[in-house]
Amino acid sequence: MEVIDSGSGPDAADPPLESAFRSEGCVAGVNGGFFHPDRQPSGLVISKGRRINRFETAKLLSGVIYSDERGIHLVRRGRFQDHPSITALLQTGPYLVEDGRSVRGLSATDPRRRTFIATDWRGHWVIGATTSNLTLAELGEILAFPGVLTRWRVDRAINLDGGSSTGFFFDRGADRAPVTLQPWKRVRNLLGICPR
Repeated sequence: MEVIDSGSGPDAADPPLESAFRSEGCVAGVNGGFFHPDRQPSGLVISKGRRINRFETAKLLSGVIYSDERGIHLVRRGRFQDHPSITALLQTGPYLVEDGRSVRGLSATDPRRRTFIATDWRGHWVIGATTSNLTLAELGEILAFPGVLTRWRVDRAINLDGGSSTGFFFDRGADRAPVTLQPWKRVRNLLGICPR
């Protein structure tokens, strides 16, 4: 897992999604976490081991997706233990699925395009973006329903920045056009998947 940070300010990078992921050797990816109007990230971001911003306790930022020498991890904010060997991290939220069930209290209003990452916590992971508008509650229910997205049960899933930030890239291989959903606006960071 790679977090690709485009920076802030007038000189910040803004390449097309496909170019940004390919330049980092990623075969798939989605837009990353939330950011403020001045393009500063909301919550802690770590890109290539470099720490950007700080850990925050805002209600929305309920979880952390990160990568270290042991693998990829998705944990609740309160269970996160920071350490120097983390190479990529996004603080984001809200949690959509926990212990195989949709999280209670997710918003049933404000349908938008959504971006997420999910796992069965046994080595299977999936990233995705919706092309139709869903509420957070609807997305949580869909991800928790057995067999809808994957053959394995989704144990945990978390929301990434969605709406006009929603973006997706998947390289289908030689002689096949990639699947690309371009964000409607410039985003601060991206979450990429690269071969080992």
